[in-house]
Amino acid sequence: MRSASSIPRPARLIALLLLLLFALQAFWAACEDSVTIDEFVHLPLGLYMLRSADFRHDPINPPLARMLAALPLLVDAPRFDPGADTPHWAMGTLFMQANAGDYQAFYVRARCVTILLACVLGGLIFVWASRLYGADAGLMALFFFALSPDMLAHGHLVTLDVPGALGVTASAFALWRLLERPTWASASVLGAALGVATLFKLSGIIMVAVVPVAIVVSTLRESGRPARPSIRRWLGLMVAAALVFVCVLNLGYGFRGTLASLDQATLRPNGLLATVRAAFPSLRVPAPLSFVNGVDLVMTTGVGVEPSYFLAGRLSSSGWWYYHLVAFALKTPLPVLAVTLIALVLWIIGRAPGARSYCVFIPVLLIFAFNSVFNSQDIGVRHVLPALPLLFIAIAPLLTAPLRAIVRGRRPATDVTRAVIVACTLAWFVAGTVRIAPRYLQYFNEIAGGPANGHRFLIDSNVDWGQDLIRLKRYMDARSVPSVNLAYFGRVDPRVYGIAFVPLDERSAHGPTVASASFLMGRPYFWYVDGRLQWVKPGTFTWLQAHRPIDRVGSMFVYDLP
Repeated sequence: MRSASSIPRPARLIALLLLLLFALQAFWAACEDSVTIDEFVHLPLGLYMLRSADFRHDPINPPLARMLAALPLLVDAPRFDPGADTPHWAMGTLFMQANAGDYQAFYVRARCVTILLACVLGGLIFVWASRLYGADAGLMALFFFALSPDMLAHGHLVTLDVPGALGVTASAFALWRLLERPTWASASVLGAALGVATLFKLSGIIMVAVVPVAIVVSTLRESGRPARPSIRRWLGLMVAAALVFVCVLNLGYGFRGTLASLDQATLRPNGLLATVRAAFPSLRVPAPLSFVNGVDLVMTTGVGVEPSYFLAGRLSSSGWWYYHLVAFALKTPLPVLAVTLIALVLWIIGRAPGARSYCVFIPVLLIFAFNSVFNSQDIGVRHVLPALPLLFIAIAPLLTAPLRAIVRGRRPATDVTRAVIVACTLAWFVAGTVRIAPRYLQYFNEIAGGPANGHRFLIDSNVDWGQDLIRLKRYMDARSVPSVNLAYFGRVDPRVYGIAFVPLDERSAHGPTVASASFLMGRPYFWYVDGRLQWVKPGTFTWLQAHRPIDRVGSMFVYDLP
């Protein structure tokens, strides 16, 4: 096993340059994108939690990532003093109203924390790929990360998605280290990584299921090797990791509600945990109540309500088990998809390079499986974002091998042909990212018809998350448009960004009109009705599809209605 210190210095310098490239692109996007829907609540709630250590609000999202994002706001703090009983979305509104003049600036400061965490993730990708396959493969994996439109799209926002990906990747790496060196220290590091991953995002708990699967695979495949731990030893190591995991998880919530009985939990009726509570109301779980409530929300939120989920022109109230597979296939660059399929086939037939590469592949498979079975929110490819860093590691050796052969002086026709194919693949990948910069959230691959047509297949956080108010203001100023009829998919009041508007109404609208892609495709959400933010029913703005847009501003379509 290669150590991190064995990575050549030139490779480490190139890695730093790639991380700098990612950071610069992400910062550019952080300055250009207006506040998105989830950011609207994450940052104010993170600041509230930092000051109060009250974790009851919005339990579906753990506190760690948003508290870290709020740290820069402790210096030159914004005006913000919500009461303990203020609902979390109302906190977002209070924060916006009290800090309208500096609203974007506060978010840019907080977004820098996400960029930093993303760079840590990139560094981990480089180190792990280098230790598995060599420094050249480490650079290749980091190259894909640094120019990935999906990682750039979420790597500059105050959300839980990139921190969640960092937690999953760190847990997978810690699991690999445990299998390489099955010591009590490695088990403890794994437990801590699992705890932090879950505190970053609830989906990080998927890695708890990965651990026993990987250990069973390791035991079956390496049973003949000398000095491998016995089953009894493995059980002891798993217990140690579990104890550290539980301690870290409870520490992240300040041990609030730990070992409370299930009858104190706030659970949705007819959910799995509600069924367990009905059978065992006095059952005590060694986890914080907010965490238990959050797990229940992940499995039940959105189920049975009016149709809010969209896929390829259809709305649904329950979603589709294959949603995240389709979203991944449409949002991931085709070069990455193609090489991923090759890498997956090689792993299945037992020809994957690298020692214990199943620590990379097993988490990827379980990420998709768990989202298909347990995730009730079909609203974005971001829910399977943790698979991408692992796939960058998996595909790296396949792309570096032909280039390595050329560098070493081997130039038979087959090696030259493979090297040319790799070069074209990399150029194709880079071109797709450069064309969309810095509007990374809009990226779709050629299967979806590119960024121009992706909204016909996926909406919401896949393309339209409320991020284009700055661009709309710039567009209006350049054309001297004083006001527009507006249907904006987002939580921020557009007037914060200086946009004068009239809420779009089919009965009275004429002249300059702008509608977000999600509303255009029929998605219900909140928007201004009779001067107040109210719920807009499904299909309210689909009548606009009969009109031809005259322009497009990011995820927003511009019309000139008669």
